Amino acid sequence: MHPACASSPSALARSLPSPGFPPRQIPHAIFSGEYVMNGRGSGPDDAPYSGTCSITRDGANYRVSCFNPAVRHTYSGRGVASGDTLAIFIGDRLRGDHNGIFLGEYLVVYRLQPDGSLSGSWVYANGPDEGSETLRPK
Repeated sequence: MHPACASSPSALARSLPSPGFPPRQIPHAIFSGEYVMNGRGSGPDDAPYSGTCSITRDGANYRVSCFNPAVRHTYSGRGVASGDTLAIFIGDRLRGDHNGIFLGEYLVVYRLQPDGSLSGSWVYANGPDEGSETLRPK
């Protein structure tokens, strides 16, 4: 385990070598944590949004849950990490005859920043919507 993992994501980010380092040197556990979310779609009528996100390691992958209080809605999903990049698909969990059906509506790709935050871009699966989002450790 990387020595900075025991302290915080931002401590780990500060301890990493400059870009160009091999992805296998970064432990994936750096993405697990509680975050404050801020984002905005790129459309002219898109309003900024905010909320909270929880990212939890689940075997080799991640579980993600984000809450937007403005619409009182929780989006959940799954993700994979490679080096300093975390890619997730996230959306609504619908209840049905088979204990739940997941509708992955958005693809989000985050990159770890030196301050420990995650800077991301997203795209909507069923249309032209796209935007950007930042997750900052609580």
